Amino acid sequence: MFGLLRFLSRNTILIILIGLLLIFSIARPETFLSGLNITNVARQVSFDSLIVLGQTMVLIGGGIDLSVGSVMAMASALSIGLQPLGVIPACLIALGFGGLVGAANGFMVTRLRIVPFIATLGTMIVVRGLMLTYTRQEPISGTVEWFSQISNENIGPIPLPTLILIVIALLIHMLLTRTRFGRNLYAAGGNIEACRLAGINADRYKFRAFVICGALSALAGILLASRLNSATIHIGQDTPLLVLTAAILGGASLRGGRGWVPGAMMGIITLAILSNGMNLLGIVNFYQLAIRAILLLVVVVLDAFYTAQLRVRMTQSAVGKGGAAMSPAPQT
Repeated sequence: MFGLLRFLSRNTILIILIGLLLIFSIARPETFLSGLNITNVARQVSFDSLIVLGQTMVLIGGGIDLSVGSVMAMASALSIGLQPLGVIPACLIALGFGGLVGAANGFMVTRLRIVPFIATLGTMIVVRGLMLTYTRQEPISGTVEWFSQISNENIGPIPLPTLILIVIALLIHMLLTRTRFGRNLYAAGGNIEACRLAGINADRYKFRAFVICGALSALAGILLASRLNSATIHIGQDTPLLVLTAAILGGASLRGGRGWVPGAMMGIITLAILSNGMNLLGIVNFYQLAIRAILLLVVVVLDAFYTAQLRVRMTQSAVGKGGAAMSPAPQT
């Protein structure tokens, strides 16, 4: 039983991904497997994937960021609405805004000791309110033609946003696996007491993870604004649930100390294929939201059950070794 749980826990995302590919390939082979559909999925998944990378880093550090969708929406509005100042200044202001919100989240979590869920829920509401105020609850359209072409261009067969995603994903993967920052971030989320004993300032790394997450959310908003050449109040409303589901599907844990870039990418790709396949099958949007939520619950429950069973086995093993060490020596 434990072996089966371990296999399912470690390979959940791969099993789901292969299953979805088989199902939709059989149900809609003429559309699902077409080159146009594959390119569109790759382009669309690029925006949310940037946020998943940031959310994964925050989860590794033992936090959670619910403000990512609002930051994405506000950044898209700033990059469009401030174009009279110039496209580059508008995008830099949008990126700076995302980093600032991430810094505010990090400050509340690490300095004020506010629970990450509550802190980021507050910033989510505040930033969404700012976005509604800034746009006056009306769509705003871009005026610079070349900006609207950025996310609609291809380099060969690969969409430009996908190439940007690949570069950033590789950089973050190296950051997490090859640098002191990555090692200390895992330690900060996995065992805060061990960090203290080792002299590691865990709060510093958690703060930086929030800042990076905010900046990546803003970058996703800028690229999405380029794709649509507009910003609307509907952008980012479902993003927190989507990216959290993808990160957890990819191996991250709400308890911290776990997560990796390849798994996060497989998680968001799985959800993108699920959404695309359900659209091709004509499944309405609110059913899709329910299916994603159920998928998240199943993965969380499976992970929690496996972790509990692993803890029990480790405790039993420790007790057994202790009992053996304390048993009297045989008489000769």
